[in-house]
Amino acid sequence: MTLDKIFQKREEAAASLAQVSYSLEEGGWGAVADQEYRHRPVIAPGGYRWCPREGQQLLLLHTGDGDLCAGAAAESRGLAPGEVEITGPGGSSILLRRDGAVVINGQLFPAPGGKEEG
Repeated sequence: MTLDKIFQKREEAAASLAQVSYSLEEGGWGAVADQEYRHRPVIAPGGYRWCPREGQQLLLLHTGDGDLCAGAAAESRGLAPGEVEITGPGGSSILLRRDGAVVINGQLFPAPGGKEEG
């Protein structure tokens, strides 16, 4: 099944894409899809906290226990398989490379015992 079929609006749809309409300093946010969604739980990997920012596209899951935000649309271009990049709204970033190196705001910290690559 293709993504366009998964996200077609249906009464029994289990998921939808929503556009964040507002995001507040204290962590509150709202998004619009087939209706407006406010104060929904955000699901993220353990140890990771995140507040959706205005303009982002979110994946909303509609469950028997209520609606929740399962994440935001993201680009994988420029990442090698298995790499993780965390970016902040001001341009800050942390890149966890597959060779064990860490790149913080463009500064490379080689993996212990690893060779520094460009």
